[in-house]
Amino acid sequence: MAKKKKNNRDKSDEEIKFEQELDRLKRSVERGIPFFEYKKEDLDFDEIEEANMWKHLSLLDKVLKNPGEGDEKLVKDFLEFTDYPKEEELSDQELSAALESITTALALENIVLDVIYPTPQREIYSFITEELLYESVFSPPLPAMKTHFIYEEFYPNHQEDIKSDATDVLNYICRGHKANLPWEISDLVWLNGEKIFREEFEAILANHRNNFKGMSFIGVDSIKIKIDESTASAKADFRFYMDKSSGSPGEVIADAEFYFELFDGSYLLNRLVIEQFGIK
Repeated sequence: MAKKKKNNRDKSDEEIKFEQELDRLKRSVERGIPFFEYKKEDLDFDEIEEANMWKHLSLLDKVLKNPGEGDEKLVKDFLEFTDYPKEEELSDQELSAALESITTALALENIVLDVIYPTPQREIYSFITEELLYESVFSPPLPAMKTHFIYEEFYPNHQEDIKSDATDVLNYICRGHKANLPWEISDLVWLNGEKIFREEFEAILANHRNNFKGMSFIGVDSIKIKIDESTASAKADFRFYMDKSSGSPGEVIADAEFYFELFDGSYLLNRLVIEQFGIK
């Protein structure tokens, strides 16, 4: 009689973790991809940096006094292995292992790719192997310094940026946890049929926030975004709560309209309409 196969519920956490690591190792070997026994997120550079703090400060002082000693290198020149397979050649599991391998290799060289919004692994892997490896970075002799790349600086996600900015503005006005307005505001903003400077617009919103102390932000229920070549707009349905100090406590449903203009690759807010707040 065939021996009954042991299922995961009969295995210890250590056994399951070992089998997962073994699978990763097998996939890496099959494709000739370097395998690391630790993951990028497990690397702790803080202790190393603290222990060598004075050494790093000394090196920094040297570089500042002799700026010509630094030079530029391609990202790939920091890595021992760069012959990663093309994205289309890999199965989902193989790609996951390859992505973990290359991000770990980069992290070991203090090179980090930050991804702000959820993005498919295949897109990230293709970007790293086809573009990021060929980016130039300044290479001073400073092991404590990290080089950060942001994926969205190469491939902006305007849809998510606008959604985030609109939510942050409403959060701020309605006395949520946001203590500041987002940066993406035009130097001139339309308000009540005329253009005003950004500073005046921000002061008006701050005044609204400070005057309605009994208000608290609940959240955005829905937001519809339309993006054109040089302009964009968004309409949001949101909720906030008014306490007893308002005279009519309870949850309030409202809507807001946002209008943006494209400037230097970003969509900047240039008009806000919240009729319930007298903002037009």
